[in-house]
Amino acid sequence: MKKIIKLFTQEVAVVILLGIISVITAWAGVQSSLLGGKANDALSSYMEGFSKSNNLYLTAELKYRTDLAVWADKQKTLSEGGDIYSGYSAGSTELFKFALPCLLESPESQLPDCISYMDELYLPQEEAMNQAIHYLKEREVASEQSDKLQMLTALLAVALFMLGITSVIHKDKLQFAIVLGAMIIAVFSIAVLFSVPVISVAW
Repeated sequence: MKKIIKLFTQEVAVVILLGIISVITAWAGVQSSLLGGKANDALSSYMEGFSKSNNLYLTAELKYRTDLAVWADKQKTLSEGGDIYSGYSAGSTELFKFALPCLLESPESQLPDCISYMDELYLPQEEAMNQAIHYLKEREVASEQSDKLQMLTALLAVALFMLGITSVIHKDKLQFAIVLGAMIIAVFSIAVLFSVPVISVAW
């Protein structure tokens, strides 16, 4: 036991530990910064996607309200034996491409009954919203990981302080306890680092 205590309290062992923990601290700080940048990028993408989704929804609603009136006119024309494709109409492209074939198949149906038309009109907005939510979740994960590494950096700073004060402590057992504590922090830090995905720097 005395040999182990002497081994871990030698200056060379302390210096090696200082070097290892310093490298881990620097790595944790860099990764925390990169994850913070990733979180900010994801938040920007979420805001952009949310705005796009809102715009698509408003556009779809405007088209739908206009198409409802055109649908009623076309339905009346069809009931009178007229050609629903003839003449000028203010209806949307989706109405002519997807809804009018539905009207020909089911003259008594209503516009919302035409699934292909409704999907073409509203699915892009739903997809944009889902993508925005995906970015929001990505931001939450990256932010949580960045916070975890920031806390780890603070913990590693404590370990560096612990190793720094060993030079003024002359009791071997106390030095050993401090060095052992720093080693435990280092091992714990390495385990945490392995649990967080590595973010590479784009040159």
